[in-house]
Amino acid sequence: MIVEEWSGNYVNVYVDGYVFSADSGKRVWEFGDGQDSDERRKFEAAKRGMTVNEFVDHYRGICNAAAGWKDPDWEYRYNVVALDGQGTTLLKEVMNRVEEAIEKNDAVQNREKCQDMLKRYASLGMIRQNGLSIRKYIYGRKENAAGRIVYQMGELTPSWIASLIPESVLSKAVHRKK
Repeated sequence: MIVEEWSGNYVNVYVDGYVFSADSGKRVWEFGDGQDSDERRKFEAAKRGMTVNEFVDHYRGICNAAAGWKDPDWEYRYNVVALDGQGTTLLKEVMNRVEEAIEKNDAVQNREKCQDMLKRYASLGMIRQNGLSIRKYIYGRKENAAGRIVYQMGELTPSWIASLIPESVLSKAVHRKK
């Protein structure tokens, strides 16, 4: 799970037990706990069985996509999800119709347009009953991997935050709304 948090000009991305932070103007990712160094990158890369360059490129791509920035290896898009759905045929048909409308209207990277498509093709009752919503996902272009959902910090309850982000990581994040 990935969590995105904006605080002024800074964006924090919580992923795989790390927090990375970047100034939106410079778009240079660093460890967001104030402990950014070459030694730290070497240590964390070795823990994951990667070279330093592989580690930096991998997480830079994930963070760029999570923040909604262009990246050669990762991309983001919005998808309709059913948080409380039972997987009925009708629900699947409605979700497919919404996804088709999102594609047709070239709205995959525009959350507001995606929400408009959801409201247009799904009834309010179906949206509420099944917890239908629009969520950001990131996809690795080279890895052909399954999408990873990107949660928005402001939309999460304290219990969700606690389940997604280790307290030790959250408490050390430098650029946060206090």
